[in-house]
Amino acid sequence: MENVMIDSKRPTLQKNLSTYRTFFPHTESRVYLNHAALSPLHNRSLQAIQRYQFNRTYENVEYWPNMPEDKARFKQLIGQLINANPDYIAFTENTSMGLNWLTRGLSWQEGDRVLLNDFEFPSNVYPFLHLESQGVAIDYVKHRNGRIELADIAAQIRPETRVLSISYVQFLNGYKCDLKKIGQLCRENDVIFCVDGIQGIGAVQIDVEDCMIDFLSCGGQKWLMWPLGTAFMYIAPRIFDDINPMAPGWLSVDDSWEFFDYDLKYLPTAERFEPGMVNLAGIAGAIASLEMFLEAGPKNIEDTIYRITDYLIDRLQEHEYYIYTPLEREHRAGIVSFHHSNAEALAVYLKEKGVHVSVRNGFIRVAPHFYNTEEDIDCLMELMITFDHAR
Repeated sequence: MENVMIDSKRPTLQKNLSTYRTFFPHTESRVYLNHAALSPLHNRSLQAIQRYQFNRTYENVEYWPNMPEDKARFKQLIGQLINANPDYIAFTENTSMGLNWLTRGLSWQEGDRVLLNDFEFPSNVYPFLHLESQGVAIDYVKHRNGRIELADIAAQIRPETRVLSISYVQFLNGYKCDLKKIGQLCRENDVIFCVDGIQGIGAVQIDVEDCMIDFLSCGGQKWLMWPLGTAFMYIAPRIFDDINPMAPGWLSVDDSWEFFDYDLKYLPTAERFEPGMVNLAGIAGAIASLEMFLEAGPKNIEDTIYRITDYLIDRLQEHEYYIYTPLEREHRAGIVSFHHSNAEALAVYLKEKGVHVSVRNGFIRVAPHFYNTEEDIDCLMELMITFDHAR
């Protein structure tokens, strides 16, 4: 298939994205509203993976020389999506591993501090907790009913704070941080700004340069609709040379084909963080998904998700459910969480009826994507009402 260059800076026309629904065969038998947990694969991604696997099986068995071209395309498309130079983007397996490249790659001294918050998914906590064995202290900003306020972040920054790490969108209630204001705060205090992007990227837009993000890690199996085990990280130029590869391999270095020249001279790009072979089947599926997202237009996708979640919020308010997600658009993305007194049983009932949601800490979490419709939300609501009336 011919590669089509897509300019993410070019304004995209507002358009109806409902035609993309045909790429999701599961919609014929179920209503899937659980993209904050795991997205289904779409036909374009599935076909790209099948083409790769067929090629490896029947034709170009020694496919790995094509790896540089595939990786370059993967990074080029990510660069367009997040406004980053592809040279500073590296493939990795998942969000946690990306964050470990940061925590293991920086040089730490006893007394250094890291600033987190007490509302994070563990992936954005454990890589930093591991640093306590090196004398690094972990501070936590306390959330205010699911919100992490800028003033509270500012109050916790100390002269010893080296890194602030936060999720773009919080997994439980979908609270979306103001990355630009946090990035400015970090830059003013010479703090490395690290972002876990997994619950935001693919649903809402992001610009790493505008937000002054120094490090970003993002798995693709949720809102980006990539195969499992496919992720990326971005390292900003200003900290790039401060991060040492924690796991160098034969592909981390210049002249990797000089097998007996054991010179650990790292590549000048983020490929230094890719020590060996990568998941090319996953990359094939990710490329197909990225091309679809950029073709549809990130702004169009964001607007469509907001329209559907606005409708969901209206329906929930109509039936007086307590909504834990912020109602204002500037502080939410694709997740809408609400309280139900029998959340576990409701989720089981919904799944039996072909409607998929999550339960997180006693809240029902609904996460529609751009191919979902208001009719999907109506189906959810009708089943919930039936469930409640039967109790």
